[in-house]
Amino acid sequence: MDALLPAISSPAFEHVQRALDLLGNSPPQTLLLEGGTELQRQDAARYWAARLNCPQAPAAGAPCLACPACAQIAAGEHLNLAAYDGRISNREDEASPGLVRALTTDNVRELKKTLRDKTRDQGQRVVLLSGLEHALRGSAANALLKALEEPSPFSSFVLLAVQREQILPTLVSRSFCLTLPWPDSRDIPPDMQPWLDALARFLRNEKSEDASFLERTAAKGALDQTSALALLLCCQKTLAPVLAGEQAASPLAGIFARMDAEKSSIFSRWLFEAQQSLTAGVTPARVVEALAMRLFVLLRKKN
Repeated sequence: MDALLPAISSPAFEHVQRALDLLGNSPPQTLLLEGGTELQRQDAARYWAARLNCPQAPAAGAPCLACPACAQIAAGEHLNLAAYDGRISNREDEASPGLVRALTTDNVRELKKTLRDKTRDQGQRVVLLSGLEHALRGSAANALLKALEEPSPFSSFVLLAVQREQILPTLVSRSFCLTLPWPDSRDIPPDMQPWLDALARFLRNEKSEDASFLERTAAKGALDQTSALALLLCCQKTLAPVLAGEQAASPLAGIFARMDAEKSSIFSRWLFEAQQSLTAGVTPARVVEALAMRLFVLLRKKN
């Protein structure tokens, strides 16, 4: 992987690779990759394309990252790989069309025609979409939403964003979200730290004179959708360096460090489900409480 996809070659991305390998057994129609740097999101997306197109992946459960198909995908040149970027203008696209096209209404409509066709080999077509926060307005947004709403057994979309909140909620709601390690994973807002400390005490079943985690969530107006999403994001930021093998820097990180790879993967999925519930309008306090209780049980479950 070092030679083909260098941006995700560090141990910090082993859990991302594992998650994508598992997802490849039953690929979602739309995958959303957030977090990391732009290069890391691009390499993670190409790893996903390799997982769906490497001839050895069905048997091995992972791409070999050595065959011609993997090499072509890493270079962005495979026939089953298409890429669009909302930051490319129509004029630039028309003057010099390259491997990455502009995310315009006309290009999306042409893409929809292609999606109906079966791929020439046993692989799956993967469509990478970047710069969504810049382009998806009006007819372009409607055209893309229609494409996502028409399932194709031969195609998979990958949305790339710094944070899911930057793109249309209707796109997020149609996606399986996977968070890459955050570059600023230790940057926890001061107003969130008491919540994380209370969560750590709850997970340790520890008494304290301070308000317990459930007392905090039960307080009227303590959590709205925005603050609940911020709390889940802080949990992701706390988990990221632990998954990278770094020493736990907080009580909550120490608890996360007790989880093996399987439990970490389960918790990551629960974080995604909780974010989906908040986006769908479920009461923030109930979502956060349910996540904390599920994690409490998971930590005590024997392997």
